[in-house]
This record gives sequence, C-alpha cells and structure tokens, in this order.
Amino acid sequence: MDARALIAAVETIARQLPDVDSTRAVGSNRRVYKIHGKIFMIVTDAADGAMVTIKVDPIRAEILRQQYVEISSGHGMNRRHWISITASDAISREVFENEVRESYRLVRAKLPTAERTSDGRRKRSLSGKQLQAVARMLASGLPGVDHGRPFVEKLDVYKVGGKVFMIVTDDPNELIITVRAEPEQRGNLFERFASVTAGRYLDKDRWISVGAGKGITQTVVSDVVKASYRLVLDTVPRRERPAGITDV
Repeated sequence: MDARALIAAVETIARQLPDVDSTRAVGSNRRVYKIHGKIFMIVTDAADGAMVTIKVDPIRAEILRQQYVEISSGHGMNRRHWISITASDAISREVFENEVRESYRLVRAKLPTAERTSDGRRKRSLSGKQLQAVARMLASGLPGVDHGRPFVEKLDVYKVGGKVFMIVTDDPNELIITVRAEPEQRGNLFERFASVTAGRYLDKDRWISVGAGKGITQTVVSDVVKASYRLVLDTVPRRERPAGITDV
C-alpha cells in the first residue's frame, strides 16, 4: 500500500472498531487512536510518506520485523511492545488490517473487566442516587437481610444474622455506600477507582466507602455488596444463619 492507501485503511478500520476516538495535536502530523483513553495506534502522515505505529506482543513484533523490512521497532514508544509500519507495496492491506485489529484487541483486553460489556463497549458509570438504588435493591434481595436506622436517621443499615454488611448514607452531599472488604480487594479498588475510599463510620482497615465516579458501574456495586455480604455471613455461626442461604 502507498501512503494514501495506508491512511485510508486506518480510517476505515477505526470506524469499524467500537469505542475508538482519535485526536490530532495542533500543528502536528500525528494522529493518536485510543480505546477508553489507552493508545493502540499512532499515525504519522508526513510529506515523504506515512507510518503507523501500533502495540503488539513482543514475540509477534520480533517475527514481523524479521519478515518485513518496512516494519521496525516502534518510533518514540517502547521498542519491545510497539512496531512501526511504513507505507510500502510489500505490506498488503490484509496484513496491515490484521495487525491493527490485533493491537486494538491487545489494548482492549487489558482494560478493567468491570468497565467493559461482552462486546468491549464501556459500561456507563452510575450517579450517586443510582449507585445507592442498585445497592439497596441487591442487598434487599439477599437471603436473611433486614435493614433499619438504629444509629441516626441518615444511615440506612443493612444486616445479615444481626451483623452489619452495608450502610447507605442518605445525605445529598454524600451519596455513598459503606461495605466490608478484604485487604486485597480494598487495595485493588483503591487503585482502580478514585471514588472508593477508606470506610466511613467503621474500622477503616476492613471497610470501604463507594461513591459515584469514573468506572463505578452496576457491576462494581454488585461485586462489592455481594462480597461484603459473604464476608459478614462467614462470621455468623451456622446455627444462627437465616434459612435459604445459597451462593451469591
């Protein structure tokens, strides 16, 4: 493919891939293609030709560099994980499209699962009210759960076997839920989501509070509520557990 065909192929493929966006800096001859903020392709369109830089598995990168003179280590990127493809008749459209799609899949596969649907589309983050509504609905449907306001009016407390596993804060200035979490889960959530913090009201080493924010989807809320329920239920003596307990 010549430079014009290469650029045309890039635009065609990009339109076919879900959730791709592209930007070009003012005065730059480079266009960057991303999926959910993660770069998978950079296109340089210069007067002397065109070049596409894509992410690739290191072993695959080495094989391609040996097969094609027109494929080199990624310009300006990690040389093991990126390759640059120069417009040339030696690179067929089929080969080019395959490598671009593989780059897209490679980057998409590393996105947090909770942020993607089965077809790779980003799930919608919840508002504070939506987050709390989902948590309440889910918690109320779990076996043996009851709730009330034993502490203060603004705290809706959910229990199983008489033990707290979730608190919903009814405060328009602080629409959060507070649930129990294992240390490993806590660390992972803190790293992934800015709106997950140490638990309010309770032991900060064992509880987390979850508010609306980027990436806080229905799946995330469901996971943390169910995990908290299981953790607390494990502390309830079997003879005191409510009937109808099943895996959740």
